[in-house]
Amino acid sequence: MLLCARLGWLGGWFGVVGRMPTEEKTVERTYRSCASARFAAICLGLSALSAPAFAQDPPPPTQLTERANVEAPSEDVTNFAVSAGANVATGNTRSWNLAAGTAFRLVRGRHATAFDWAFNYGRAAPAGDTTTPLVDTVRNSNTKLRYDFYLTRMDALFVAAAHRWDTFAGLDTRLQLQAGYLRNFVREENHRAWGEIGYDMTYDNFTEIQMSTGEDTQIVHAARIYLGYENNLNEYVKFLTGVETLLNFQQIEDLRINFDAALRSTIAGRLQVELKFKLLFDNVPAERADGTSFEKLDTLTTVSLIYTFL
Repeated sequence: MLLCARLGWLGGWFGVVGRMPTEEKTVERTYRSCASARFAAICLGLSALSAPAFAQDPPPPTQLTERANVEAPSEDVTNFAVSAGANVATGNTRSWNLAAGTAFRLVRGRHATAFDWAFNYGRAAPAGDTTTPLVDTVRNSNTKLRYDFYLTRMDALFVAAAHRWDTFAGLDTRLQLQAGYLRNFVREENHRAWGEIGYDMTYDNFTEIQMSTGEDTQIVHAARIYLGYENNLNEYVKFLTGVETLLNFQQIEDLRINFDAALRSTIAGRLQVELKFKLLFDNVPAERADGTSFEKLDTLTTVSLIYTFL
């Protein structure tokens, strides 16, 4: 608008100049040339200033990004420990018992491998009998190998294989294959709570023929549910517990529950003492040759020394 007003003023001014005398026209013509040059320079300057504003490319759109929570465990672990315990009784009671075990755990990034073994053996004589040789009263072994793949710091998939030898429970061999999903409900520096759900296949080789089936072996397919908890009560004391439930798909009344709890206390350096309780419940236990069943419930309480090498 300002530019148009200036152009109108210049046109009127040029009209006045046309009516002036010749000498004055010469002077004015020179002045008019200078004014035209100034006007052209102003127009070029305005066009130069305005051109970048219209020619400039718009900024690229901002890309929204969101990082998924797939953080894997970052703490690598290498742990190897052995445990041993024993008791001996003489006099009116003649008996001895031995407990031994080992635990190994290796964690590298998303991968975790664990191996556990526990062995118990004991012999005794009837009370007050000082002549009868000792006979076996405790004889069992439990082994487990497990692999976990962590999807995140709180979630993992796992596979495991377990073996149990317990002739006093009528089991010459019990082999279990497991697979499932683990979820950490709480995972903090001093305590951890988690749950597991999955599948369990159990192969049993009994010590005697089962009267109900006429066989000495069986295969059981079951759903598996596990809840675990561990707590570092302080720098020297740790509490661990867990309960496992196995539900037979084919026989509802065939329920198995395994429970254990342990309290560990550091004595000095790498040496610890552990008090452990283990409960094994089988609602449909193995059968004897005469058709009677073994006991449904087995418990074991041990006191052991644990030495951690790694």
